[in-house]
Amino acid sequence: MEIIATTMLFLLLFILVGWIYRSWRSLSELKQAPTLHLENSACRRGKVSVLIPAKNEEKNIADCVRPFLLQLREGDEILVINNCSEDRTEAILKDLGGIRIDLEDAPEKSSSKFKYLNTPKTPEGWTGKNFALHLGVQHAAGDWFLFTDADTRHAPGSLNAALAFAEGKKLDLLTLLPRCLAQGFWENLIQPCAMSYMGLWFPIKKINDPKSKVYFGNGQYLLLRAEHYRKMGGHDGVKEAFLEDFALMKKTKEMGARGMCAFGMALYGTRMYESFDTIWRGWRRIFLHAFDQKPAVIFKCVLSVFFFSIFPFIVLATRLQPFSLSGILILSILCIIFATAAKAYAIVKARKRYALLHPVAALVFTAILFDAFLMAAFKRPTHWR
Repeated sequence: MEIIATTMLFLLLFILVGWIYRSWRSLSELKQAPTLHLENSACRRGKVSVLIPAKNEEKNIADCVRPFLLQLREGDEILVINNCSEDRTEAILKDLGGIRIDLEDAPEKSSSKFKYLNTPKTPEGWTGKNFALHLGVQHAAGDWFLFTDADTRHAPGSLNAALAFAEGKKLDLLTLLPRCLAQGFWENLIQPCAMSYMGLWFPIKKINDPKSKVYFGNGQYLLLRAEHYRKMGGHDGVKEAFLEDFALMKKTKEMGARGMCAFGMALYGTRMYESFDTIWRGWRRIFLHAFDQKPAVIFKCVLSVFFFSIFPFIVLATRLQPFSLSGILILSILCIIFATAAKAYAIVKARKRYALLHPVAALVFTAILFDAFLMAAFKRPTHWR
């Protein structure tokens, strides 16, 4: 029994030190992380093509497009690529004033600032999103391409702010992290937790370090210089990638070009998934491919979340003696866990009261990661909807 008690003390001490290090590292990196604000919209020079892939997005497409329509300057354009939608997506695009163009049309044929394109069926060897964007770029004439998703919501002035920042920093690629738009219990519980762990495992400091091999991209907001995009082969060069955003940032760093990840919570937000099932499948796919479908790496993440975020609560429920050394360690760990969770939820603009349910969120998130591990271990296929 004494050996068990001693081992438990060392485990708890290790967890406490781990959380102290995590919190210190995260806070220090937060202070250095690039952050965009709407007031950072100084005069920008380039023209931008906003490209939005859409598949059955009748619930989202209007709210995504409208803010951009109010921000366009001379030479800017919006191009929605309607990827075989079976709902009212196309009808809504027409109602918004979108002009349909055909695949064979030259980019200069339509002078409209708002166009849409209907795609054929995705061919073998492509993911649907990559194929849609590949076709869309053929009709884009901007100096910059902004790839964004239909489930994003953009603030007035956000386009100018992002472009001015990218030009001022002389970037070739800028990817922005969003604020979390969540509705309902499961979204508010899991989304901020998953986003926080993504930030832990893919730290901005390393992403933005040209010498680091860590790379990350967020397909919800990818702003690329058109010349750089074409030089690295565009989406044709990453046609099979389920995380084309990661792949484009990786290529950017490998080429020695300038890529940057920054906080863009003031510029836009996203509601990624609307149900427990889509949350599960979506994050399973993201982490499966973020870690290159490597079972050992994913299982290491499973153990990390379980050990640091769930195990202390198991000990709390079974062995707590408040005035013992182990009790003091457990309570110290829990204080740091909840404080860190509250800070993480605040960063992504999520409802902070859900941070109190962090152990529940961590438990579900561990199960999602374990499912991703099983997919990697048994080489199960994934699909872009």
